Amino acid sequence: MADASVAHAEPAAATKERAAALKPLDTLSPRARRIAEHVAARVAGVAVEDVPYENFYLEDAFPADIYAEMRRRMPPREAYLPLNIKRWKNAQGTSTRDRLRLSEGEIARIPDAEARAFWQDVTDALMSVTVQQAVYAKLAGDVARRLGCRPEEVTDKQAWPTAMLVRDFAEYKLKPHPDGPPRVVTMMFYLADPGMPEDLGTSVYRRTSALQRLMGRRFEEVKRFPFRPNSAATFAVNDLPDRISLHGRELITGPEIVRDSLIVAWLSEDFPEFGAKHNDAY
Repeated sequence: MADASVAHAEPAAATKERAAALKPLDTLSPRARRIAEHVAARVAGVAVEDVPYENFYLEDAFPADIYAEMRRRMPPREAYLPLNIKRWKNAQGTSTRDRLRLSEGEIARIPDAEARAFWQDVTDALMSVTVQQAVYAKLAGDVARRLGCRPEEVTDKQAWPTAMLVRDFAEYKLKPHPDGPPRVVTMMFYLADPGMPEDLGTSVYRRTSALQRLMGRRFEEVKRFPFRPNSAATFAVNDLPDRISLHGRELITGPEIVRDSLIVAWLSEDFPEFGAKHNDAY
């Protein structure tokens, strides 16, 4: 887990990998545009919770036919790479968290051409200005705290999006952490099949009292987002003491469990080699 209080390095002058720019709606394919407009509309209509930091959970995140196609076109395991084999592996040394960085060229690892085109449209939609502005506007209070501006100014701020398919397996666990800079918002789309255990979702935590910490209990679980098909959990990233965006994942048990998600993050700067230097920590 990366320490969110540690300052990150300034971007290098030139690098092959950078966080991508937001995509204007009129540059998207018809399918990507439909996805972007649907996601943005769903975000606009959802309620925000403020405890312990701003977050929301939405269902029917994608158009129903698009979600069904996402499940049909999930890449094979060989298209994925270990996210961080040093941190996440089972007793046999096999990775328990794999990734496919959609925004950083790894779509090319998907063997089927039609599937590659489909996932490119999904990626373009989620990296659009339309989706970013809907999300920032919905979480304007905590995004403003994170960026040091007024809530009404958050949609005017520049943002750099990333998107990554993630696949978790038994024995994966993620301790409470806030994500931290340069992230501003993290959005996790749950790509569950019907009937999967709903308790596979991400947990929201807060720090315990000083007395509880003395007794060895540092965090308490406030809630857990339901791991449901075609849903998404989203929160503003902060390391402010009273708004720290602590979240994590309790130990996954059961040898047959495969937990698919699509994680989108918006950054406050054009961060070089984002995937290699930041995503691997989470």
